Amino acid sequence: MEVDGPMLLLSTGCLFQRSLPEIAEIAAQAGFGGLELIINDPLMAPGPGMDAVDAILPVRSLHAPFRGHDRWGGYVESWRAAVALANSLPLAGNVTQHPPGRSEAGAGRWFARAVDLPLLLDARGRVGLSLENLPWPPDASPFGRDPLDELLDACRSRNLWLTLDVCHLGVSGRDPLRALDRVPADLLANVHFSDARGFQEHLLPGQGNLPLHGILTRLAERGYSRYITLEVQPGALPPSSVEAVIRLSELREWMEQSLTAGLREAAS
Repeated sequence: MEVDGPMLLLSTGCLFQRSLPEIAEIAAQAGFGGLELIINDPLMAPGPGMDAVDAILPVRSLHAPFRGHDRWGGYVESWRAAVALANSLPLAGNVTQHPPGRSEAGAGRWFARAVDLPLLLDARGRVGLSLENLPWPPDASPFGRDPLDELLDACRSRNLWLTLDVCHLGVSGRDPLRALDRVPADLLANVHFSDARGFQEHLLPGQGNLPLHGILTRLAERGYSRYITLEVQPGALPPSSVEAVIRLSELREWMEQSLTAGLREAAS
């Protein structure tokens, strides 16, 4: 997955109440470089419908189903379906998945034995797979290993990248900047970007208390050149398409300015 500098994506979940072509049009008008497609229906599969969305604005990243896995035949098959869709989209470079939860015991056993997940799930060479950090209890592993260390080890041992969700770190009581500094550059494929305050997550930037400007400048200083995905909660954006484009354009411009500031600091 090679891009020139961080590529700013819009998660389709931000506007889930609209059709995918509408979301692609809004994101394109707002100046985003692509979409992260949230897969929530088995009908979202290779074919003319997805090709038409991709023609409006390329799908660069996909998020595999994170609930209702039985609609695809199970957790593993839902992930495999997401990879098949990514294989069919010419500019898709990443598929993000949540690690199997306690309710997916069979998938957990499969995951524990897996080694090369891109090979097992039939990913083409340009398509990588990544695990996303979920919210952790504030006292997670108080006398054991830190969950981030465990997640990084899971990525390394299974030929996976990491999708770092800064908002999930925030609601877990973690410092996103310190966490970012612990993630090796070669493992980081995507940054899910939104604000948080207390246990409120996926807020618009500026509505919470996370150091979002600092996160962007740090990414630029590190020479990060993969994806940053704006992923705010449904309903956070104005209902009017015109107003949504204006608000998203403002956010994209601010994100780009913060990245530019980081590049300046790195060069000074």
